[in-house]
Amino acid sequence: GLPPLMHIDDPTRAIRACFDMANFLKSMGLVGHFGVTTGRVFCGIVGSDRRREYTVMGDTVNLSARLMAKAPANSVLIDQATH
Repeated sequence: GLPPLMHIDDPTRAIRACFDMANFLKSMGLVGHFGVTTGRVFCGIVGSDRRREYTVMGDTVNLSARLMAKAPANSVLIDQATH
């Protein structure tokens, strides 16, 4: 999380949230894939006056996306920094 809203156990909270979502999706007959990483990222508004979006970018985000893509159905893959 971002200061002042961060918690010492943010990685644990993220992992628990993923398992909760996976279980919920499974109960509905749906499938989810989750990847959790820990590290520094850029988050903020990017773009021009004509088109802007709020986004998160960085190597940590890219790794999370790769883990998510490799995760089996309704499971969570976690990087070593988070573990």
